[in-house]
Amino acid sequence: MENRRLSASIARKIQRMLEGETLPSSTLPSWIAQELLEEGLLSVLSRGSRKSYRLIDAEACMRYIGNRYTGGATLPRWIELAEGNEELDRGVLVRETGDSKAISLRTFRGFLVNCYEPLEATIGENAFTLSPLEETALFIQSPETFHIKENVLVIGVENGDNFRQIRKQRYLFEKQKVLFVSRYPQSADLRNWLMRIPNPYLHFGDFDLAGIHIYLTEFYRFLGNRASFFVPTDLEERLKNGNSTLYNKQYAYYKEMKVTDPRLEPLVEMIHRYRRVYEQEGYLE
Repeated sequence: MENRRLSASIARKIQRMLEGETLPSSTLPSWIAQELLEEGLLSVLSRGSRKSYRLIDAEACMRYIGNRYTGGATLPRWIELAEGNEELDRGVLVRETGDSKAISLRTFRGFLVNCYEPLEATIGENAFTLSPLEETALFIQSPETFHIKENVLVIGVENGDNFRQIRKQRYLFEKQKVLFVSRYPQSADLRNWLMRIPNPYLHFGDFDLAGIHIYLTEFYRFLGNRASFFVPTDLEERLKNGNSTLYNKQYAYYKEMKVTDPRLEPLVEMIHRYRRVYEQEGYLE
């Protein structure tokens, strides 16, 4: 079943016809063309095997589109809303179209942060001390305005248990000022924030091929050597008694993985040598 939402692309094409243009029939999706034909708003012009569409009554078409799809918003305004050229929330959609779901919005943007020592931060022009209580974290809803000092190491924690229990891993990072971040619910929000700030990024994930792949494709690819993968000093001893079943499951998918960060080649070689992996939850103390 076709998605019958009036996208910005379709709206632009209808706007061109409202301005008097004739469009090839292949330009419009069949569902909207059929609707306009059934309403008597569209005419079909044939030239040999080629067909094109032209509006019969531009004013009636504007009323039809406004009533059925845009909630009364003009097509130029609908295009602005649909393309996200401004910061939108559902309140704007209700006021301008009468329908909070008229356009698909991702309203839950941002990422979780946590720390076990207070850190100075700003949201826009507002300074505050970041110091979540144990068993809590802070959700940053406007990453584009969130800033921390440049001497803070940002540590991306891959798994939920490790992020929730950062104090049980304090012994791993005691000598640095650190901000822990979670790549969930949307890793792109976190990555975009990391690309805007100068701070170094350390990826703390599972010591397996899948975890390395996440690091390489979601972070190193965009941050380069400002990103690094955390390798504890005792990892080899732990790998010797690691999980061979999980290694075997991952091997088929990642055996040809290109290790674009050469600093990780020894780790990948070690994983293949022992044919085992180690999950980061093992570092919870």
